[in-house]
Amino acid sequence: MLPAVTGQDMLIMLKEDKNSKKTGCIWQGVLCVLLIFCGGCDRKADVYTIGIAVHVPLHLEIVDGFKAGMSELGYIEGKNVRYLYDEPLGVNQEVIDAELKKLLSQDVDLLLTTSNDVSLRAKKAVEGTGIPVVATSVFRPVEIGLVENFSRPGGNITCVWLADTMPKMLEFLRQIIPGINKIYLPYNPDDQISIVFLRWLDETASKLGIKLVLHEVSSVEEAVEDVKDLSEDIGAIYRIPSPTLDARNHELSQAAIDRRIPMVSILPLDESILISMVVDYFETGKLAARIAHEIRLGAKPAEMPLVSTDAILTVNLKTAEKIGLKIPDSILIQANKIIR
Repeated sequence: MLPAVTGQDMLIMLKEDKNSKKTGCIWQGVLCVLLIFCGGCDRKADVYTIGIAVHVPLHLEIVDGFKAGMSELGYIEGKNVRYLYDEPLGVNQEVIDAELKKLLSQDVDLLLTTSNDVSLRAKKAVEGTGIPVVATSVFRPVEIGLVENFSRPGGNITCVWLADTMPKMLEFLRQIIPGINKIYLPYNPDDQISIVFLRWLDETASKLGIKLVLHEVSSVEEAVEDVKDLSEDIGAIYRIPSPTLDARNHELSQAAIDRRIPMVSILPLDESILISMVVDYFETGKLAARIAHEIRLGAKPAEMPLVSTDAILTVNLKTAEKIGLKIPDSILIQANKIIR
């Protein structure tokens, strides 16, 4: 059994015995062994403290994937990693800022964020702190000013970004419904994330000669009533991220089926949607875990190229049959999942 000697005691003895190289070497060896056994005499330094700021409930799957990925890399919650996070923050910027401030006050080693809104607020919150940020579920990160470029993001932030599936989805609609020129899109102007996606989707649709018929709604009930009263020249319904509508989208899907109108989406909602093309949130979390691990080992976020997850194309043939549409083989062969 090793003697009860502290690192400080050994340093003193080394100084007292500085003329003996042999003794000095022996004591240095003992010191190294003790430091290994006591983990550097600082157990707290061995714990990777990660603050997590989640935007909406859909993003909780990212957290699950992140924790699973960290576990695969050898991080055990309660032993060498600690996660600090609360319920989804929603769209109120004051709430987001307050949560980020609280996390930063708890000596976090890294922040994990989801969405454009939260990630941009986090970037501002960590200015001057040196605390790294791994942002996830971020759309067009360069255009929104989150990072400088895809290969060298700069600052102390890097991210797992969302592939832009909006143009592809519009192309699919044109293949399913040749000649389509009007698409209905419900949105709540209070949902900031909807406004961001709406601007970019409108630009894409205009290039393809498709008009977006926009309608402001403040509830699922309003959107359902809109769908029931849609004019006959509306060819489809397009769903973009909306905290107001997402959780109860199955009601919108049923209203669309009743009207025999196809609904498509770029986010994971209910399975009744005709076509969805979304990223795998769980895999997104696992990718973020690898980045967090590399940062822990000394990598600099500013020099870490951005990564993205592949989009998953799901086609629901049951819904297609209910609304009287045939899905072209050119789309089916690209599908990752087909619901029959």
